[in-house]
Amino acid sequence: MAASNPKSLRAAAASGLLESWHITRHLLGMDSCVIISARYVCTNGSSLNKEQLFSALQKLIHMHPILCVMVRNEDSKPSFVKLETIDLSSVVHFSESNDLEAAIQRQLSTRFDTSTQLPLWRVEVLNDNTVILAYHHGIGDGLSGVAFHRFLLLALEEGNTASFAEVTVPKSISLLPPIEAVTNLRPSIFKIISAVLSLFLPASWKRSYYVWSANPVSKTAGFTARVKLMTFSPENMAVFAKICRSHKATITSAVYVLACAVLSRLVPAHSPAYRTLCATVAISLRGVAGGSEDAFCDYVAAHTSYPPIHPAFQWSVAASYATELQRQKSSCREEIGMISLVANNIGGFMKGMLGNKRNATFEISNAGRVAGISAGRHWTIERMAFAQSDLVLGPALKINAIGDPTGALNITLTWGDAAIDEEVVESFATQFEEGFRALLV
Repeated sequence: MAASNPKSLRAAAASGLLESWHITRHLLGMDSCVIISARYVCTNGSSLNKEQLFSALQKLIHMHPILCVMVRNEDSKPSFVKLETIDLSSVVHFSESNDLEAAIQRQLSTRFDTSTQLPLWRVEVLNDNTVILAYHHGIGDGLSGVAFHRFLLLALEEGNTASFAEVTVPKSISLLPPIEAVTNLRPSIFKIISAVLSLFLPASWKRSYYVWSANPVSKTAGFTARVKLMTFSPENMAVFAKICRSHKATITSAVYVLACAVLSRLVPAHSPAYRTLCATVAISLRGVAGGSEDAFCDYVAAHTSYPPIHPAFQWSVAASYATELQRQKSSCREEIGMISLVANNIGGFMKGMLGNKRNATFEISNAGRVAGISAGRHWTIERMAFAQSDLVLGPALKINAIGDPTGALNITLTWGDAAIDEEVVESFATQFEEGFRALLV
């Protein structure tokens, strides 16, 4: 167990808008964790054992200070607090199962017990050497999990040092600054005025009135996570990437248009009032914030759009949307800045969304292609997966993508049991895969 009298590092509420948002959402039972997993393959065919993993994790803990903290005062002014020691036997679990989909679903359904002196991350190792990292969204974005696996692979390559279950945290650690300390998030006057005016407009005057966003937000904060994995082979992805480039599109923009087309076919026929969908696409702010790809931090925003309900895929729209996303790399920072308007009552704002119409239909988060790091040496990684929660207030369906070193694209669909009907998601998955194959011709 960690020593008593932990020392506060910095207040998340006073200086971290996005961190506070994620901490509050977790506190209210509306969120659980972010997940990045990877299957580790040793050239001699051996399994990843506890001594190897604990030795590698010790190195990571000393490299990434945010892995050494817990959170306190969540319901008032949350702060990150340094642990004195970390008991790896309490945060690492070796499983006899090989069922990655079930494991991700289980992890997404499990929130962190922040009343204990444990870090805000945990690891599950499946029987096939798949290492699943689950972490509190308040300490990291999707790319943080990619950085974790990149460094874990390098640490395994270095070989074992003395391995202990209890890791002593360095006496002095320094956290990276919150996103607003390294880049300007201030929303424009126009954006603020628009947000205020929307509070007084009749519902039929708002764009959201005509959006199909599946089921309303449930009246309670609880959720059961649902997960479906899809994999697109390296060979198919090589062809798909080439076709995207020929149309001046990106993989993300093409996935966006394909998702819009498929969901448009699934809008209930008895609801003629629906005219659009609402989509959010995650955009990393590491570039504008000067953040390293190796950092463990929460530097991400999202761009929202309202695509018309249209059941056909259009390359011209994919090309146009790729340009739109490129422009948003700077302007989407304002979305985080808008949190400042409710910073004194984030919890009340979130509770006010319960029982109302859901704000978005789907979200795309693409962690990008993870390049091979040590091909031909002792360890490699493959079959990566990316998943996240926010299954109460968030978009009805989350499309989480990551490209692994083999060249494959792995997509994890995540949704809350009350957010969208499972039959709709199953139909979406089938038609999405069929639509992808059609684009390769």
